Amino acid sequence: MQSMMTQKNVLNDQMIATDFLIGAKNAIKSYAMAIAESATPEVRNTLKQHLNDAIVLHEQISQYMINKGYYHPANVQEQLRVDMQAAQQALQTSNAR
Repeated sequence: MQSMMTQKNVLNDQMIATDFLIGAKNAIKSYAMAIAESATPEVRNTLKQHLNDAIVLHEQISQYMINKGYYHPANVQEQLRVDMQAAQQALQTSNAR
């Protein structure tokens, strides 16, 4: 029972971290587009600072995920294995309800 709870907690941590990473990536894209469309230097400078903050956050989340074994950006085969395992666990969890 304990190992089953641990697996669910790891899966939840991984899902939360992945969602957070995707959000950071989307923020980076949105800030970059907004900078290109901004009309004044003041707005552009503010958006650049937010962009830099989002890049730093993305790096921190990525490093957390790498350290936990959730993310393997330099090893596509390993990342595919981790992603398939997470997808299978998510399907099993949803079918158990």
